[in-house]
Amino acid sequence: MIKRLFGKHPVLTTAGAVALGSLGVGTALWACADTSCYPGWQLGALDYDCAGRALISPGNDTRINMVMLMQSVQPGVALPAEAKIDPNDPQFGKVFVSWEGLRASLWPEPEAPEPDYDEKKCYEAEAGSADFLAALAADKGVPAGERATLTALRATAGCHDGEWNDAAISSQQGRAFLSYLKAADAFHKADYAAAEAGFATLAKANNAWIAETARYMPIRIGLRRAAATSLDEWGDFAGPEKVDRAALTSAARAIDAYLAAYPKGRYAVSAQGLKRRVAWLGGDTEALVGTYEALLRATPASSVEAAYLVEEIDRKLLDREDAAAVVAKQGKAPLLLALADMKMMRPVYDGPAVGLSAAELAAHKAQLLAYPDLYGLLEATRITYAGENAKPILSILPDAARAKGMTPLAFSRQMVRGQALSALRDPNEAGFWRELIGAASPFHQRPLAELGLALRWQRDGRVDQVFAPGSPVQEQSIREVLLQTVASPTILRASAADASRSGHERDVARFALLHKDLTRGAFADFTRDVALVPADANTDGGLWGFASQQSVPVGLFTKGQWSDGFACPAIAQTAATLARNPADQRARLCLGDFWRLNGFDGFALHAPGDGANVLGSAPDLFPGKASYRDAIYSAIIADKAAPADLRAYALYRAVRCYAPSGYNGCAGPARTTAELEAAQVPLAVRKGWYDELKKRYPQSQWARTLRFYW
Repeated sequence: MIKRLFGKHPVLTTAGAVALGSLGVGTALWACADTSCYPGWQLGALDYDCAGRALISPGNDTRINMVMLMQSVQPGVALPAEAKIDPNDPQFGKVFVSWEGLRASLWPEPEAPEPDYDEKKCYEAEAGSADFLAALAADKGVPAGERATLTALRATAGCHDGEWNDAAISSQQGRAFLSYLKAADAFHKADYAAAEAGFATLAKANNAWIAETARYMPIRIGLRRAAATSLDEWGDFAGPEKVDRAALTSAARAIDAYLAAYPKGRYAVSAQGLKRRVAWLGGDTEALVGTYEALLRATPASSVEAAYLVEEIDRKLLDREDAAAVVAKQGKAPLLLALADMKMMRPVYDGPAVGLSAAELAAHKAQLLAYPDLYGLLEATRITYAGENAKPILSILPDAARAKGMTPLAFSRQMVRGQALSALRDPNEAGFWRELIGAASPFHQRPLAELGLALRWQRDGRVDQVFAPGSPVQEQSIREVLLQTVASPTILRASAADASRSGHERDVARFALLHKDLTRGAFADFTRDVALVPADANTDGGLWGFASQQSVPVGLFTKGQWSDGFACPAIAQTAATLARNPADQRARLCLGDFWRLNGFDGFALHAPGDGANVLGSAPDLFPGKASYRDAIYSAIIADKAAPADLRAYALYRAVRCYAPSGYNGCAGPARTTAELEAAQVPLAVRKGWYDELKKRYPQSQWARTLRFYW
């Protein structure tokens, strides 16, 4: 399996913490404290995105696009009844999917056993062992004693050392099996001359399995020899010009010879498939393209062979930078050309916004005449991602949102039409999404259509419609993004108490409500809202990835840590004090300690942004402006009349905000380096805090404890 490229997104850091959110909402505003891939919560991604969509598009892994295209052009392919959340990427919900997640969902395989690291075991001998032993058991001409010896020797073929115990094998049939083992051992040790000679002597063996296998192995030998000279220093293919042409020709002839002798043999499918490897190694892209095109139509999209095929096509053809030109030159591969064109639409570094121009796409139209719906999707997608006027898309992609049983291609066409309606601010856009939701398959299609409706409602300032009774937006991951980012207090309270929703979603609502109550200064509300926390609420779930974890640590607000030296009551009591007197300095310091002791420094649920096209980036509907620890300390330090113990503690904590990085860790999240720099206090000021603490409050425990400033 090919590993996903760019599957991890880097976290923006600049010596200190730069704003991190609990969900990866939006491509520019959010990140995760680990390096997991988080989706951009928008309908399409122009550039490659680790989170694919049920929409044939430039941003998808090409393998996802390929499978959806196979499902679309083959009649009668049924999608699974429901999408599953990928356990390796739970933050995708059911809206997004990785290639690995899609593969596991469509073609589940048993969990692979733990690797065996037995140094004495010959791993080269494992492949084909079952066939050898079955043939050995079926051959009545091999005496029992020889069979036992040959069985033991089979376990060493590929790394055999020493003598082969020829004396123990005297029967004609037994010697044929022994000769096979010697030839196989030479093959695995790259002694191809010996392997070739050994298998040549077995081509007319009395045992049918040995004879047929001996006719097949020259194919493998020739390909191994051909490829041996074609690898660069990193083990990657260096190009057809580095291939051993004589060996490649030998392999091609061996394929023809085997298929002539065994047209329906046990290795016939493999031999036919190895013709593709001959074409690839030899640089015969015309033959390769033609074969792949035919296989895309002929290989059942519901079979696991489809997964192996798309991985091979992606690796051997579409991963090439010149894939579109190569396929277009062949002239008879419309499906591959469409896939290559879609990939070409990704932006070019220091180039145009879309890597495929209208003229280049139009030049391919004649080759796509057999698939007008596919060409229409390409045309509309190019317009969309080039940022051109979206109005022509409405005629290119007619409204068919209510059509039942849509193929992935048909659904993709409607999704791009929906994006056009959004770009045009069409008043009927919400109605379109409602119709598409009703017709879409639950297998990733409906959740993506729900995202379209949620985005429209977000843009209209009607986020409450997502959470209204009977709302068509049922996908939990979409709702949780909005709860953490833009939801109003009314929405959060209603969601926290909604028994029809999952416990995880309700905990997200509770956490967001209580966190914003405290950061926005709604202290009286907090004292009432904290009653929404269940008695068994979790406290040890992480703060940085609610979508990726089973538990949300909402219990921190009832069972968190309140003090580690500066005496403070529970946060509910502190909030009650601040509700009566927001300027109470001791209570404010205790609020700061609550944030510090429970890991909230640098944490935020919302950062406003360009919310038109990214879920969770619209203006926040929760009133008030967030306040952070450094503001508490600055206000108390500025009050020369503040009680000595409180002011000393504020000075101590203000200095400690810069330990050990020298950057302010108490200023809350910053989305950019500029915001991070703006939150810093000059070193001279920090030295002044340190000196004042030492000189004015020398007997305080905080002065005695503090030894440095940063």
